[in-house]
Amino acid sequence: SKRTFSTDSLALLISTKMEGGIGMKFRGLLKVNAVVFSVLFVLILVACGHIQLIAPYDERIENGVTELQKNTTAFFVKIERQGGSDKDDYKNYIKFYDDSKVSTKSLLIRAGATAQNEKTQGQINSLMEKYKSLEEQHKTVGLTPYTIPSLESSFDQIFRYILILEIGKKELSEKK
Repeated sequence: SKRTFSTDSLALLISTKMEGGIGMKFRGLLKVNAVVFSVLFVLILVACGHIQLIAPYDERIENGVTELQKNTTAFFVKIERQGGSDKDDYKNYIKFYDDSKVSTKSLLIRAGATAQNEKTQGQINSLMEKYKSLEEQHKTVGLTPYTIPSLESSFDQIFRYILILEIGKKELSEKK
């Protein structure tokens, strides 16, 4: 007996043999459906809610950094007015260093308690290192009036960066 095939059934038979069977076609169809599903899922997420890529504004961090900046500036102004501070004078400033450690540690813990706040945490860590370095310099060689402007500038840069982050977060939250 002679078999006859239509062109469609012949094409199906050939493509099935060439692609490894009907299972391959089914898997291909699943891949396409998975991509379509993924795109739809992302679109639904974007449409239904917002995706937050940075931590929300934290007023306590802004206020804490501002207060720390004021105290640090007052410290530098005092040292500069008195013509510097030698290493023997360091003991008169231990309270400033202790208060700064407590404040920065408190800010770091607060920043760490919020998801996606790595940039703020990183800057607060930098600030803690700056205070350690300043204290070590004060203890070992003292602070001269010539070093004060560059020291103060390096602290101000970190304060400014943290405040820019927090104020930017505040502006973003107000636009929503």
